[in-house]
Amino acid sequence: MTEWMEELRKLDQLRKDSLISDIEYEKQKALIIPSGHTPSFSAQRKYILEGLGKGISILAVIFSFFSLFRVIAFANRANLINDFKDGYRPSFSAVESADDMVLAAVSTSILANIALLICMIIWAWRATTNLDSLGISHRWGRGWAIGSWFTPIMLCFVPYQIISDAWKKAPNQNISGSTSNFQLVDKRNNFWLIGFILWWVQIALHRIAGNQGDGIDEVITADVLGAVGGGVGIIAGILFAIAFRQMSERHS
Repeated sequence: MTEWMEELRKLDQLRKDSLISDIEYEKQKALIIPSGHTPSFSAQRKYILEGLGKGISILAVIFSFFSLFRVIAFANRANLINDFKDGYRPSFSAVESADDMVLAAVSTSILANIALLICMIIWAWRATTNLDSLGISHRWGRGWAIGSWFTPIMLCFVPYQIISDAWKKAPNQNISGSTSNFQLVDKRNNFWLIGFILWWVQIALHRIAGNQGDGIDEVITADVLGAVGGGVGIIAGILFAIAFRQMSERHS
């Protein structure tokens, strides 16, 4: 075994024993491996996520528009019911139109949430696969990139950690001649963090609104919660669009 391979083996053991950080590991690895033996970045990568990231960003913007539609629909029906409480008698067609608008807003919101969820799962799986192909350690395996979204309690934080690791630990590579410079990001992506929290908040508000009673006051409360949830969804969608554009650039 050549000297540099023995040094690399020792370095791998240090990382395995958690005696050095991933950032320090990549720095030392770049110094140990001879330039002629450094595998190309494109050869190590399995998935290029720039296209998928752009798709998620576009979908997130569409999700924000659907959330705006939800705000308008719920606010419209809440105003109509308030008018009814104040003695104004709206026409049957106006009531029916308000209900249909809310139904359409809820339906499109559900579809947008499902589409966004599926795309984020695909992104998380592929990004985690990229980390594995580069030998970079991370907190959760590829199976959790899918399973964590459907596991009670864990779905509130594990998906965030998986995608956060994909952001922080995926190395950019600047190639100059035969040398490679790997740089890791040692900070969280706040767009992803806040967007993830708000995404769950708008889902929770939607569920709470759906559990209200059939009385006039309960329907008004449900409409107010639905409108607020839509407003939160607008912000979450915008933050997702920014976050996945940034994170996907590290896997491009």
